[in-house]
Amino acid sequence: MESLFQEVQVEKVSDKIVDQLCRLIQEGKLTPGHRLPGERKLIEMLGVGRSSLREALNKLETLGYIEIRKRKGIFVRSIDSTLQLDPLKKLIQEDQHKVVQLYEVRSDIEQASAFAAASAHTAADLETIRNHLNRFTEPSGALTFSWQHDLDFHCAIARASHNLFRVHATIGILDFAREFIQPILEGFALSATHSATIVEQHRAIYTAIAARDGAAAREEMKIHLDWTNQKLVEHLN
Repeated sequence: MESLFQEVQVEKVSDKIVDQLCRLIQEGKLTPGHRLPGERKLIEMLGVGRSSLREALNKLETLGYIEIRKRKGIFVRSIDSTLQLDPLKKLIQEDQHKVVQLYEVRSDIEQASAFAAASAHTAADLETIRNHLNRFTEPSGALTFSWQHDLDFHCAIARASHNLFRVHATIGILDFAREFIQPILEGFALSATHSATIVEQHRAIYTAIAARDGAAAREEMKIHLDWTNQKLVEHLN
């Protein structure tokens, strides 16, 4: 008879915090790059003590779900960032032409994201994409380009597809490629002609998504990333 019963375990508060944040990340409600509220605010929102929160955050960082950046905050990590990517980085360091292959994979994923976002996006998703698009134009009307603006625009589309793995894959590839690609892209984007082309291509992608035209959104994304990849090839050659 005694074997039918098990001792009741009281779950630690820190474990409950970990479970809640893991669930939010897994459900896509907290996405890669998302900055969590500060420690004081989290204590207030969760109704827990400082020691329990810190224990939970340390566990989440160990598990690879978050990154605690000194004096910057607590950020959700990409699933891809927990993978052992050093061998792949070494391959690209030894032959930077390999980065073109990486961008081919990016193109495959982002075309799918654009197609899905056209039908799955909400009004809030569309507003976010539009806000990131508008950041390419300064108040003076001058066009501007930065790696961060570009990353934010493309990640907003991935989020609008409402597929958690597309979000993580997109951010993972862009984060991984940053050290190889950012200087190249920001370099050729200094050209007024190139800046105008980039902004127009982004605008075409947004317009197709807003019109809920999946085929057009996928095609405009392909045109944009094929063009970008060609510029990479020209630079590396």
